[in-house]
Amino acid sequence: MPKLGTLVHFEIPATDAAKVSKFYSQLFGWKFNKWEGSEMPYWLIQHKDATDENDTIGGLFIRQAPNQQFVNYFSVKSVEDSTKQATSLGAKVVMDKQEIPNVGWFSILNDPDGNTFALFQSSGRGM
Repeated sequence: MPKLGTLVHFEIPATDAAKVSKFYSQLFGWKFNKWEGSEMPYWLIQHKDATDENDTIGGLFIRQAPNQQFVNYFSVKSVEDSTKQATSLGAKVVMDKQEIPNVGWFSILNDPDGNTFALFQSSGRGM
């Protein structure tokens, strides 16, 4: 289990998934594998040295809005408690707690300056 507050996942929105995945593959050697368990087209990203299929560092998905940017996911003990704390500190909820089956839960927020980030609570079963 990662330390609380640690960056545990990131997501890249892409208008052209093939072009963007090729770019990062050539730049960093990342591997992109389509996640068959996802309801929308989604590719899991692995570091070039990954040996386990569950050893992912991020994901790539089809851009849903023109201004969508990278989203960083930070490990928390409880999505509900941390979302409540973040809003008390001035954050705004973009997406309430959602489940990722067999993986965990997340919520997406904007910090007081409008930067988007996500809170992630692991179910302990891996991706």
